[in-house]
Amino acid sequence: MLPDSDLESLVQKTISLYNRIHGPNATIKLVTLQPPLLVVQFTGGFCYGCGVFEFVEGFADQFKMLSGKFELKTAKTRQITSQSFEANFSVKSK
Repeated sequence: MLPDSDLESLVQKTISLYNRIHGPNATIKLVTLQPPLLVVQFTGGFCYGCGVFEFVEGFADQFKMLSGKFELKTAKTRQITSQSFEANFSVKSK
């Protein structure tokens, strides 16, 4: 497992990349990071029912691309408002 500070840096880089690519359709922010658990909030003008999978998998794919050795496994998602949802991930070694 990565040291906590390296993991946080990697998560922040992934969030920055994701927001550059997907904003304004969807933007994300870090809610909590307690390794190996990670919670991020997605906000945007998307349909919760049909858009969640694409946004969550897109974030996980970008994390995997940047890390090279680690990946995110989706634990659960939950709708917060009509314009936002949270996704829980666990960080795993490949």
